[in-house]
Amino acid sequence: MNYPRPPRNSQTILGNITQMVKTIHANVNFSRLALRPNAKVPELWIQETENTPAKKYPLLGDRYLLGRSSQACDIVIRNPLISKIHLSVSKNTNKSNAPYIVKDENSANGIYNGKKQVSRMSLRHGDVLTLGPPVLADTVKIRYVDPPVWYFQAFRYTVFGLSGLTALISLMILLEWTKFQVDPLPNPITGPVVVYARDGQTPLRPTYRNAHYELGRISKFSKYLPDAVIASEDSRFYWHFGVDPIGITRAVLTNLRADGISQGGSTVTQQLSRSIFRDYVGTEDSVGRKIREAIVSFKIEAFYSKNEILLNYLNKVYLGLDLYGFEDASRFYFAKSAQDLTLSEAATLVGILPAPNTFNPVENYQLAIEKEME
Repeated sequence: MNYPRPPRNSQTILGNITQMVKTIHANVNFSRLALRPNAKVPELWIQETENTPAKKYPLLGDRYLLGRSSQACDIVIRNPLISKIHLSVSKNTNKSNAPYIVKDENSANGIYNGKKQVSRMSLRHGDVLTLGPPVLADTVKIRYVDPPVWYFQAFRYTVFGLSGLTALISLMILLEWTKFQVDPLPNPITGPVVVYARDGQTPLRPTYRNAHYELGRISKFSKYLPDAVIASEDSRFYWHFGVDPIGITRAVLTNLRADGISQGGSTVTQQLSRSIFRDYVGTEDSVGRKIREAIVSFKIEAFYSKNEILLNYLNKVYLGLDLYGFEDASRFYFAKSAQDLTLSEAATLVGILPAPNTFNPVENYQLAIEKEME
């Protein structure tokens, strides 16, 4: 009599399949898997001892077990400090910038990131882990390698570089900040210097300036003068912070095309800085002077409003022939106050600003007229 066979135990079948998969995994040499050209996948670089080169294991699946057991682990590490199942590496679906997570699987000697023991950690490119305390000689080192695409890496390095440059510039500004005071602003106007001939009586260069005059408000000047100054010298005066990046870029490009210096990029604040802080800023034509000029401009902008800066500029800017400020220049050239200047007269005085010792009507009348017409 034939009796029906008892049903097979599904758990036994599942166990056999699981054991088969583990055996297949154990027999796969992940370090020798060939990838397609230009294929980019994360890798584990495992150095079992200090004297052996690291083996590279591409991470193609969702989960890997690392340990000493060839039956249970996907990546086998032959080292007495390693547990049979030491750690697992599995995909992290929550973070695209850290696609894999390493987890300690109750190992005897633990996982260390530097000197800190970790039980779980998101992996990022360049992370180095030690299996076992790092003070031991025979620890295993694991490096996670997953470099970003080149343009992202270039962008990141650019950001780091700009951040470092900004920090360096900020530190330099802070160090220079304490070397001068802007409250109150110093008075740059001194008596004229007269150089005499050997006889001690004949001046080699005549002096023109008498008393210095200033006006107390911008509204006291001719209505044409402030607008002419801003239009000619600093069209973005009311929005920049003392230095105009757009103006500097434009001046650099213009000078490169002209193969020489044909245009400056100094703002009204920078011109005021070099007029009243001549001892600190200097007079030489150098990068150092421009940097000091910019630092003074930043500090002046931090302490004063735009209208206060413009008023000081109108009263103190150098206009050649020992003349400081438009009130002095107006009295000298036109025998009238700066509040009574016509449009043409205001344009003439503003035309002196780029080169006061060259464009003033006394030294070179024709050049002064040409600057007025520009």
